[in-house]
Amino acid sequence: MASDPKYPIREVSRLTGINPVTLRAWQRRYGLLKPARTDKGHRLYSEDDIALIRQILHWLEQGVSIGQVKGLLASPAPVAEGSNWEQAQARLLAAAQELNLGRLEAELVELTSLYPAELLLRRVIEPWLQTLAGQARPDAGLIEQSARALLLRLCYQLLTIKTGPRIALARAGQVGELHAALAQFELQGLECRSLDLGVLDAQALPLAMERLKSPVLVVLLGAGLTQGWFREAQAHLPEACFFVGELGELYRQQGWLARPYAASLSDIVRKHDAAFGLVQN
Repeated sequence: MASDPKYPIREVSRLTGINPVTLRAWQRRYGLLKPARTDKGHRLYSEDDIALIRQILHWLEQGVSIGQVKGLLASPAPVAEGSNWEQAQARLLAAAQELNLGRLEAELVELTSLYPAELLLRRVIEPWLQTLAGQARPDAGLIEQSARALLLRLCYQLLTIKTGPRIALARAGQVGELHAALAQFELQGLECRSLDLGVLDAQALPLAMERLKSPVLVVLLGAGLTQGWFREAQAHLPEACFFVGELGELYRQQGWLARPYAASLSDIVRKHDAAFGLVQN
């Protein structure tokens, strides 16, 4: 017996990590979802729909393109893990190397509309940026700078969320503006609004948090931080403060971290969903 539809699209987004734009695209373009409708036309999803969304996520994680998922849901079969992600990286790299910024933007817009932010960042965007940074060719700098500038602009254009918990975001150490913008994009995928405070000014932080009325602070950790920096910042950090960054483990081993941390933003939100004002099932 099918479960009764009762979840509006924003709630489904919170439960699954898939933003409403992507959920609508999966329905309209690929026929993967068939939510019920209210009298006013609003979508309502059932427990079965949510279970189906998680099945879709399973296949996407394996590297299956969204266009292939419907067939695999009907008849599961072995797949070459990661192939779709590698192809997406290759398309982005080719467009960037050709300085075809129009095609690069179109590819990025398409990807952001079809895939969850956290999955897209982890499996496509971050590896692609690493490849751009490691090119050994005379025009490597031009290619990387133009691609990163386009991605930064696109991130800001995509930050359209108007509701949800307000999360303050700050940078510490060697963390660039693009890294912060990608973090804001990832937070939006988790149904959170973000407030970028720029480079962390620990002494001004309490007043800023009070004015912003944001109960949560996320600090993106980069290289170059010292024990003295952590000691000074500690006195000014709010209670609900979380560190994010791959270098967090190194700082933790030194005994410098006095707040929860995780390598990725999505990990820290999942572990502390109540603090972020989210409910995860």
